[in-house]
Amino acid sequence: MLISKVGGWHPTLRVAVISACAFFALPLFTSISLADELVELSVKKTDGAYSLRVVSVLDAPVDYVYDVITDYKHAYRINPTITEVEILPSDRDVVRVRNLSEHWVGPFCFKIDWVGDIVEPREGYLKVSTIPELSSFESGSAIWELRSQGARTWVLHESSLKPDFFMPPVIGDRIMKKLMKEDTLDTFNRIECYAKVMFDMDMENEPELMKNVLNEGKECINTQGESAHLSLKKDDP
Repeated sequence: MLISKVGGWHPTLRVAVISACAFFALPLFTSISLADELVELSVKKTDGAYSLRVVSVLDAPVDYVYDVITDYKHAYRINPTITEVEILPSDRDVVRVRNLSEHWVGPFCFKIDWVGDIVEPREGYLKVSTIPELSSFESGSAIWELRSQGARTWVLHESSLKPDFFMPPVIGDRIMKKLMKEDTLDTFNRIECYAKVMFDMDMENEPELMKNVLNEGKECINTQGESAHLSLKKDDP
C-alpha cells in the first residue's frame, strides 16, 4: 500500500521505503558487537537495486548468534517494523517465510510484503531468495555467513533488493545510505544483544527467565526505546 498526499507523493515516502528495504532480506530480516567491532558497512544502488554489505564481529558465541538469526518466527525482535510473520509450506530443506512490515511516514502508514526461501547449503551459511510474485519487490537475494572466533562470532551479511513500485527521487543518495546504515546497525546490535542474553541465561541455567526476557524484548532496548551500542559517525556518508 503506497501513500500519496494531496495528489502527489509524500516527500518522505522514499526514506521509509528504503529503510524497509535495507533489511527486508533479513527475515533471519530495518543493534551487534558492531558495538564490538564493525569491519565494514556499505550501501550501493545499481540499476534500481539497493545492495547492502555488512561485516562485523559480535561479542557472543556463534551458536547463539545463529539461533537468533534463524529464529524466523520472532524476526520482529531484531526488526521492529515487522508486524506479522508466517512460516509457509515449502519443499524439504527450504524454509519459506512471509514478513509483513508496517511503516509510518508522519500520519500516513503503508505496508510491505516480503516472501522468501531460506536454505542452508553448508553449516554457518544461509542463502535467501525473494519470491517476486508474492512480494513487493521485483527481485531480491541475500546471504549470511557465520564463523566462530572463540567466544565471538564473525558475521557477513549481503543483500540486494529491487522495489517493485515507483519511488520518486526526492531524497539524495547520501541521506538514503545513511538511513539504511542506521537501520542496519540497529538490527545487528539487537542480534548481538539477544545472543548474549541467551548465552548468559543458558550459562545460569534459568530457561524461564530467558524465555520471559526474549518474549518481552526489553533487555535489548534502552530507556529511549532504541537498541544499544553503535551509532554512525557524524561524517559517515
